[in-house]
Amino acid sequence: MASTAHRPPRVLLVVGTLGGGGAERQLSLFAAGVRDRAALHAFVLDPTGPHADGLRAVTRSWHEAGPRLRLRRAARFVAAAAAVRPDVVHCWHTFPVVYPTLTRPLHRRPLVVNLRGDLTRDATTGLARMHPATRWLRFADACVSNTEHSVEALRGAGVRLPTSEIIPNGIVVPPARTAPRRGDGVVRLVGVGTLKDLKNWPWLLRVAAKLRDSGTPVQVRVLGEGPGRPALTALAASLGFDPEAVFPGFVDDVPAALQQADVLVHPSRTEGQPNAVLEGLAAGLPAVTTDLPPCQALADEPGGFVRTAPLDDDDAMIAALRPWLDGAAARQRAGKAGRAWVAKHLGVERMVERYLAVYERLRSKRRPSS
Repeated sequence: MASTAHRPPRVLLVVGTLGGGGAERQLSLFAAGVRDRAALHAFVLDPTGPHADGLRAVTRSWHEAGPRLRLRRAARFVAAAAAVRPDVVHCWHTFPVVYPTLTRPLHRRPLVVNLRGDLTRDATTGLARMHPATRWLRFADACVSNTEHSVEALRGAGVRLPTSEIIPNGIVVPPARTAPRRGDGVVRLVGVGTLKDLKNWPWLLRVAAKLRDSGTPVQVRVLGEGPGRPALTALAASLGFDPEAVFPGFVDDVPAALQQADVLVHPSRTEGQPNAVLEGLAAGLPAVTTDLPPCQALADEPGGFVRTAPLDDDDAMIAALRPWLDGAAARQRAGKAGRAWVAKHLGVERMVERYLAVYERLRSKRRPSS
């Protein structure tokens, strides 16, 4: 075999979805940042979504998994791996790990898997449940998580993991807002994420309605798209909101849209590292979110730019929001502190460098069939 030391690593990315969620936004940032330093090829289960065109533009080849038949998808993965001959197979989402794992004796390439969206807090029981694909992680060569919490939680649940690497999300910090804020006294609440049950947008709608009905002038918008739109727009209408104004759909320029808001609210039931919260902080917004451990870790940082509330506790969410509803100066101080923290700790270039280091460590590794 010819030496690989003289060329960038050749990587076959296995991607589950290209929707508008945080994992997919991170994929776009990663792929754009690494495009000249690694040869990226894509094997995609769902080739539709707002990030599809961007990923196509930076990959050398594009392979689609086709129908939802496991053996057929596995066969297509084998064909893609034979065509690409990657140095490393990288599952950006966890759930497609079954395909490179089942076919490992055929492609015999090192496998790295991201831990994304693997743990879910159930609203009724408060327990964590795992995606079934996490049981396949024992066969990977390395796992990458954006927080230590996900790794500890999986291991605590009995999941066997290989070597784990903690690579925090990379966040683009936009230019500081220079336009004056609107002086109409309305506090603009914003959420970012897919319209799915796990994101728990009804909680935000309930809280916004209670604030409005108690005399606090608020507006609410959720930037994102997803299968929950019909139910969410119906709920918004029943609470007296304009559904089209609350749910404008997928927004291409999220940082610009965030800079039109005052406070980011993130009511999610599940998180690894809350990308939406980090983007809000980067845009200069304070944030209120669920008290999941990764979110609570942000709230524990000096600067007071994140506050948390127990899941689905309306009164606690309102109490967490209250200091920023009543004072523009307090919002601006917290937003400035959060923006500075993100700029210091979460650069995209740092994320890219750490992924490249994982590739270099694995690229020469070959495992015998078994």
